[in-house]
Amino acid sequence: MSIFGDIIIIIIGLYVLPVILILVGIIPFGYRFITLGIVGLLIILSAILKKVSFSEVGFNQHNLIPALKNILPITVICTVLSILYYHFYGARIDNSGIPIYFYVFYIFISTPLQEFLYRSYIFHILSEVNLSRYFLIISPVLYALAHIIYNDIPTVVMSLVIGIYWSYHYACFKNLYSIAFSHIVLGIVAIATGIL
Repeated sequence: MSIFGDIIIIIIGLYVLPVILILVGIIPFGYRFITLGIVGLLIILSAILKKVSFSEVGFNQHNLIPALKNILPITVICTVLSILYYHFYGARIDNSGIPIYFYVFYIFISTPLQEFLYRSYIFHILSEVNLSRYFLIISPVLYALAHIIYNDIPTVVMSLVIGIYWSYHYACFKNLYSIAFSHIVLGIVAIATGIL
């Protein structure tokens, strides 16, 4: 099978199908993080089998400072807007019951894995077949699609909008660390303030 065919199978089988299976109830909603972990392990295994180097999927320290300087303003602006929304309108979603260990999981496992899946690996496989020009469409759409399982339109829309920016940033810097940093900060603030 061609590399292009492999990419189609990866995108449909590992990015789209799990979302559909959760939506229709074949995979219970409560297993969404286990599903993320399994998909993540399969993608990591795929990268290992293809002998993909760390630098090819964004594990780059040489441009970390410029990447952080670039992503920091948007991260700060979105953080301030989230806090202001919470201050004036209160929580949109009651997340008060979320245990502290969830935040630890979110910081160290969920967010870095999401950024690897939806930014760095997607960019890498599209680049393999000279389709990286479509990254700014495919990556945010797949990322927003993953959030459809929450049955909350504002969550999907916000995921799409920030996903476009994160994808643009990744395309410019190829740095997984800066994207993960921004995602962690904004995700924690959004969950803690009940925006998402």
